[in-house]
Amino acid sequence: MKELDELYMRRCITLAHNGLGSVQPNPMVGAVIVVDGKVVGEGWHKKYGGPHAEINAINSLSDKELLKKATMYVSLEPCAHFGKTPPCANALVECGVKRVVIGSTDPNPKVNGKGIGILRAAGIEVTVGVLQKECDFLNRRFFTFHNKKRPYIILKWAQTKDGYMDVLRPDPEKEYKYWITNAELRTLTHKWRSEEDAILVGYNTFKNDKPLLTNRLYSGKNPIPIILSRNEIKIGDNQFSLSSENNSMDEIMQLLYNQNIQSVIVEGGRKTLDRFLEADLYDEVRLLVGDKVWGEGVPAPSLPAPPSKELSVAGDTVKYIFRQK
Repeated sequence: MKELDELYMRRCITLAHNGLGSVQPNPMVGAVIVVDGKVVGEGWHKKYGGPHAEINAINSLSDKELLKKATMYVSLEPCAHFGKTPPCANALVECGVKRVVIGSTDPNPKVNGKGIGILRAAGIEVTVGVLQKECDFLNRRFFTFHNKKRPYIILKWAQTKDGYMDVLRPDPEKEYKYWITNAELRTLTHKWRSEEDAILVGYNTFKNDKPLLTNRLYSGKNPIPIILSRNEIKIGDNQFSLSSENNSMDEIMQLLYNQNIQSVIVEGGRKTLDRFLEADLYDEVRLLVGDKVWGEGVPAPSLPAPPSKELSVAGDTVKYIFRQK
């Protein structure tokens, strides 16, 4: 039973990934319906405001009578409240599902065990915590937002083989243009932008590089642009003053949380990255190492921990660090 439960839960996780970049601030969720050892239906949460994974899985069935002897696998606890859609837990009860297998418990206070309670109160057999670590990681942005009351923070920068992230700029009026990484990796970084709610840079980067802060090399929605200076922050079209120049990171996180921003990819220069690193404020680091040697320039930050994994992209390298809980 355990091996089969894990098999179907892995399929839920695979399905859930299809919603990345489209469902925020909702979590990514996948669902699989199994009858007599066969998958008869499946679905995932496709778009914020649209049907949840469980409903899409149910709607994939031509014969709804199968649900009365079915096991529903779902990567996150079915919701228990009225939001953009009715509660999924109630829908499963109405369908007469025999058993429900859940990966993660929903950290949202509006759910957080209530969906499980509805199912059990109706006499449905419920198993919780199958591949929980993997399901929690799938929705690490959602979990961070609800548990830590701040966005999930990804620090990203590119550096040369010899450790430089920017050229020296002796003439402040001159425009300096350069690329550290190859075209394939630049396309990948635009895919990353499409997956996050917002992108943040410091004022100097915004002034010097004039970045568009879009994912123009990849399809999908553009992230909300955020420009951070010492005593101000611009979030989209909104400008906010910061009360402290040097100790404002908590204030910044609170502002982003209040704006319902669930994840931020930080692509700033050395000073902006140092602000986050010195505050020990990151959940993930993505270091891009290009196949270039400069000999001089602005040194890149030191990695806060050893890389968790590495990826080769057309000769360049991406090093990932995932913060341990």
